[in-house]
Amino acid sequence: MIEIKLEKVALVMVTFNRAELLDEILNSIKKFQWSYTNFVIIDNGSEQETQEVLERNKGVLSLDVLTLNHNLGHGAGLFYGLNFLRHKFPHTEYVVFLEDDSIPQEGYFNFLLSKIRKSHYSLISSAGSKVSLGKRKEIIPNAKEIKEADFVLFDGAIAKFYELVKVGFPVENWFMMFDDYEYCYRLRKANKKLGVVQNPYVDILHEGFGGGSSHSHLWRSYYQSRNFILFVRTHFTWFNLLDAIILNFKRILGGLFSKNGLKVTRLRFLGIRAGVLGKTGKSLDINTLKEV
Repeated sequence: MIEIKLEKVALVMVTFNRAELLDEILNSIKKFQWSYTNFVIIDNGSEQETQEVLERNKGVLSLDVLTLNHNLGHGAGLFYGLNFLRHKFPHTEYVVFLEDDSIPQEGYFNFLLSKIRKSHYSLISSAGSKVSLGKRKEIIPNAKEIKEADFVLFDGAIAKFYELVKVGFPVENWFMMFDDYEYCYRLRKANKKLGVVQNPYVDILHEGFGGGSSHSHLWRSYYQSRNFILFVRTHFTWFNLLDAIILNFKRILGGLFSKNGLKVTRLRFLGIRAGVLGKTGKSLDINTLKEV
């Protein structure tokens, strides 16, 4: 009799105050009957409505819900979720990443699992880019291939968990923006390969980012600029320094011509200064746009 090996696959999602979308995603997963072994959701200090959605789905989906006291950001949420898996379920083989603003279809789980099995990639995503000095070029693979990348998104991704454990997990004190780039950089430095596939089974909404003149774009501009500088401080090379100078200059120049150009420019300069000073965590209030 041939023994069929059931792989240990965990789902991981960070959520914050998107109760309606979260409920839609969880209801879909109930119907899909994916063969996962663990499902970890990190609640980033959400309000009551989100907590009720999670409580309602706990038993049905066998959720492990990690509730943080307040919003520490996506990177910190992943840090705590992956660290939880490392300690409680150390034999996890693969991690499938979900987002609370991306709608998966039924084939999402098996598609990603089929791509990473027996591949030489440590992390495969539905979106990524190649990095050159002052430039990022989006990778667009055909329907069958996996194309190597320098940077990929966690959104729509799967990883070999034991490879992540070797490298460590995303930084936990950058709040928002650039933590995924920093983590991909560490993976590549450890000779882990990143890949991009054309994934027809996920609709990535990017609900949180908003347009160039949105309130979200304002505070994200600050954290993007700050954390780029923190990245250079952590991983200093002349390439990384010049890359940061060129890209920040381009973003500042481009921001001047946006609807809220002066605000965006001011926040980018504040972010750069905060990075130079080594500020981490939530150093800008996202509601008032004042440094704390």
